[in-house]
Amino acid sequence: MKPGTMMESRPWQQDMSTSLRANDAQARQMGSGFEVWASAPPPDSSNYMILGSEFSQILEVNLQPGELITAEPRTMLYMSSGMNLEADMGGVGQGLKRGCCAGESMFRLHLCNNTDNVEKVAVTPTFPAKVVPIDLGEHDGMVFNRGAFLAAIGKDWKVDIKRVQGGLGVCCCAGQGLFLNTLHGNGMVFLNAGGSVLTKVLAPGEEIVVDKHAVLAFERTVTIGIRRTGGLMVCCCAGQGLFNTVLTGPGFIMVHSMALSRLRSAIAMPGQGGGGNAGGANAGGGA
Repeated sequence: MKPGTMMESRPWQQDMSTSLRANDAQARQMGSGFEVWASAPPPDSSNYMILGSEFSQILEVNLQPGELITAEPRTMLYMSSGMNLEADMGGVGQGLKRGCCAGESMFRLHLCNNTDNVEKVAVTPTFPAKVVPIDLGEHDGMVFNRGAFLAAIGKDWKVDIKRVQGGLGVCCCAGQGLFLNTLHGNGMVFLNAGGSVLTKVLAPGEEIVVDKHAVLAFERTVTIGIRRTGGLMVCCCAGQGLFNTVLTGPGFIMVHSMALSRLRSAIAMPGQGGGGNAGGANAGGGA
């Protein structure tokens, strides 16, 4: 292959040296201690890049001969002609864990480079979302929200589950179900995140109350619980439901402002069906 051709270019990546915290030059500190997460300045070289608008981003990967990227079904956007598509469950146990307990697809899409050249592939979330990279070498055991998994490079990673602690109320009302989804290994994993992404490091014993739909990911040292939202009027008429989620430190947490469940609710709100100017105005206001 001639020097300077497209296949030899090496895209930049998100700088993971800050352990997922927002880059200092771009971070916007909030009064609550949260920082608005943003991609850090790219290093000199890497095998992937994240591009596109804040509304909907794309993950493009350069795969060396014999490498693969595993992604959720329906996420492939484009790929060079040397790439092959495969699908499997990763074993019955892994498939059942993902499909029944982790809120993910039971089957996995593999995009494989079986050539002797560097090949390109791009995947994108199935809803308007950012792409958040997780380096499992630094964050092994990180808990992620149901449906947040997008893709992972290589084979040195796996999704596992662990039982939620804290009783039946936490299982039913904290937004994570009976099991927490955990990531293990040493590879690069990528999550979907809708809207704005906020990060915070909780001190030991520090608590933060968040909407149950807003949790994106947190370190394994963080514990999850619930707290009643308030009286009957708050529960039934203010749209908050019965419980909010409580995250307790120590550890790193990530929340996002427009999870897929919230997006679906906004699109399907009563009285907003149909087209016309009114429908367009309401949809814009909801966003």
